Amino acid sequence: MTIPCPLCGSPLTEKHYHRVVKIQEQKEKIQKGELGKLKNQAAAAEAAATAARRKERETRAKAKQKVADAKREAAAKERRKAETQNKHLMAQVHRLKERNKMLEKGTSPQEVGLADEQTLVRRLRGEFPSDKIERTAGGRGGDVLQEVTFCKDVAGHIIYECKHTDKIAADHVNQTALAKKTRNADYGILVTTGTRKKFSGLDQDSGIFIVSQSGVLTLAHICRDSLIAMAKQRLDAAAKEAAAKRLMDYVTSPVCKTPLEEAISHTERAHKNLLKEMEQHKKIWEERYELYQTIHYDISHVKNNITRVLDGDNPLKLEKPRFEPLALPLKSG
Repeated sequence: MTIPCPLCGSPLTEKHYHRVVKIQEQKEKIQKGELGKLKNQAAAAEAAATAARRKERETRAKAKQKVADAKREAAAKERRKAETQNKHLMAQVHRLKERNKMLEKGTSPQEVGLADEQTLVRRLRGEFPSDKIERTAGGRGGDVLQEVTFCKDVAGHIIYECKHTDKIAADHVNQTALAKKTRNADYGILVTTGTRKKFSGLDQDSGIFIVSQSGVLTLAHICRDSLIAMAKQRLDAAAKEAAAKRLMDYVTSPVCKTPLEEAISHTERAHKNLLKEMEQHKKIWEERYELYQTIHYDISHVKNNITRVLDGDNPLKLEKPRFEPLALPLKSG
């Protein structure tokens, strides 16, 4: 019995047929295995390609984010730099405005010295060498604290708040009043270069004195003398507070305020006149110094030419001399 070959149709014996079929099945199995392997390899390659594309996208996204962060940081840095520069420019503009206002008023930086803490401390120490006077620190309030001493004991305290501004603001008054309370001072004094309605150099507000810088030393003497008088009377805290209030009312009343304000006005005028006189003296001294140098140069030139003529040389032409600037002597002590 013969069976047709499954491949070519030739007649085969049964045994031969089964061998051919077995061989064919083995080939198909191998082909299926190879095909599955190829499919797995293709799937793996596709997965790898997908992962690579995802990683590339992530890398590009990270790079883009880094660029964006760098740009944002650079922009923030430039903005901070611009803000800092703007603050400096605004500060310069403010100083220029203050300077212009002083020039319009006919004042100068030398005239606003006592509204500066360092200058005020130095002047107060000169006026009251036995007192302890220091610039305050630590945010406790006030700019300058004066501890009045009498017979080596503390007679009281005066707190000063210095403001170099064009206007007297309510905040300045409140700040001085708070400093007086915080420091447990007997008197609070706002020293100012500013003005406000009906202010002519001396006033009281919220339990503190407001005084222009020209009158602060006079007021300091008055307050200190009152604390010495209270110490002699050995007044308690309540009595001292009442006495200080009476003094403030009296000092700012017309009977006392008018001559004090007049004295302050005269002090300012005298200071301006002194500065003007100093400037005039300086010009006269500079002119005189230039005359002395001219005389010295001319005499030296003539003597030099006499020597040259005697030696048989031609005299030199008189040239314009170079004058040395006047060097004023340094203040001693």
